[in-house]
Amino acid sequence: MNLYTNHRRSAAVVFRRCLVAVVAAGCVAEPALAARFCVADATGFGAAVAAAQGNNDHNEILLRQGVYVTPTGGWNLELGDRPHNLDIVGGYTDAGCTQRQADASLTVLDGANVARPLTIDTGGSVPGNGAHIRISGLTFRNGRGDFVGGLKVSDPGPIYGGTILIEGNIFRDNVAISGIFDTGPGGLLAATDGPDFSGGTGLIVRNNVFVGNSGPNASAMFLFSNNQIEVANNTIVGNRCTGADLVERWSIRTYTFTGLHFSNNVFWGNNPAGLPDTYDLRLYAQNTNQTTLTNNLIQARIGTALAETGSLSTNPGFVDAGNGDYRPDASSPLADAGSDATAAGLMPTDVAGNARVTGARVDIGAYERAAAPADPIFTGGFEAVD
Repeated sequence: MNLYTNHRRSAAVVFRRCLVAVVAAGCVAEPALAARFCVADATGFGAAVAAAQGNNDHNEILLRQGVYVTPTGGWNLELGDRPHNLDIVGGYTDAGCTQRQADASLTVLDGANVARPLTIDTGGSVPGNGAHIRISGLTFRNGRGDFVGGLKVSDPGPIYGGTILIEGNIFRDNVAISGIFDTGPGGLLAATDGPDFSGGTGLIVRNNVFVGNSGPNASAMFLFSNNQIEVANNTIVGNRCTGADLVERWSIRTYTFTGLHFSNNVFWGNNPAGLPDTYDLRLYAQNTNQTTLTNNLIQARIGTALAETGSLSTNPGFVDAGNGDYRPDASSPLADAGSDATAAGLMPTDVAGNARVTGARVDIGAYERAAAPADPIFTGGFEAVD
């Protein structure tokens, strides 16, 4: 099923499209005309991707809940150098894609262990063009491909000139067969030189889960930008580097000339093979020593951050990590331990669609601990007295 409409965007919607970290620098409003697709199966999604590639519009592709099995070669969208926006968002529950449940586990792009589910190539658009790409509310599962297994957004060159927002997704059990720049992320490769030449934030990765991904290096993700990168409220667990012949291996590899900010993330169990010189984070980026850490839980790291507050290294206390439940348990050190003032901004819900802040402060990671039930003594009036 596929619904396709052209319509005028209200000013409110235009404003909503601006990245949180870019608003302060001034958001470039998009043209009013846009293409909207509501899809319910793999065929409809393929048709929407093909139309978005050729229609010369801003495109919004909305996916209803379900499992979308990747076709041979995966879904591929070439944006070229056009300054157009692209939103791909999962979780919709009705035929018109007007109602959404923000639980990423319910909308799955499944690579079936033979293909990378989604590739978005961009060409060399000019920084400052006001364009953006947003991927939200999806699970990328069982992907397999060269350079990256789950999701590829742009290339290190020629590079995209707009902004990229990767939020509220799950990257699970994806495999990178080979690498690039001694890197081969299992989950995500994202690259941009946007939003402009002033050093603003062009790449935000927030509120995602990376679990069970593998590749030669950067087992979870490779992030590339000549501007600021924000990584916030992600749960990065059980990923595996396979490049045993490398001098070092990391869960995340980054390249930036400006700086990195990690806030409210949890890194745990990302070296199941026990390889030497394998770390969650290398606390210095390519060509810069400007990595800032705010309220993260990190098991293994190398280097010294430019600035650091609120770091933890203790067991995160998941509800049932052995069975894939990475919510903070009742006594978890992740609970109420995050920073509400992250530059990436807080989403209103966690990756499972639950309210994002239920305690005194946001929890570290992509999942919020469920609010404690009310004391029965104080519910429904007074306690009965015999």
